[in-house]
Amino acid sequence: MDAIAQGLGPELRHPAGERATAKIVIRGRKLSLRFEANDSAALRAIMSSYLRLLVASLNVSDSLMQLERSHAPGKTDNSTD
Repeated sequence: MDAIAQGLGPELRHPAGERATAKIVIRGRKLSLRFEANDSAALRAIMSSYLRLLVASLNVSDSLMQLERSHAPGKTDNSTD
């Protein structure tokens, strides 16, 4: 969770606009996002942006875990690169 929160950090420190803000809270293995916005359009936009970033982060994390497992000791590489 820490790596994902760190990945979202630049967006938190330098938001794209002033109409909405986001906050990340981590408690153990649980990550929460809290959004505040001046209007519903700004809320929809910030939620959409963060959810896209979160999905991308989770996809990268899953890919890295699969790569680690495929190169774990005892595993053989049968690829034909």
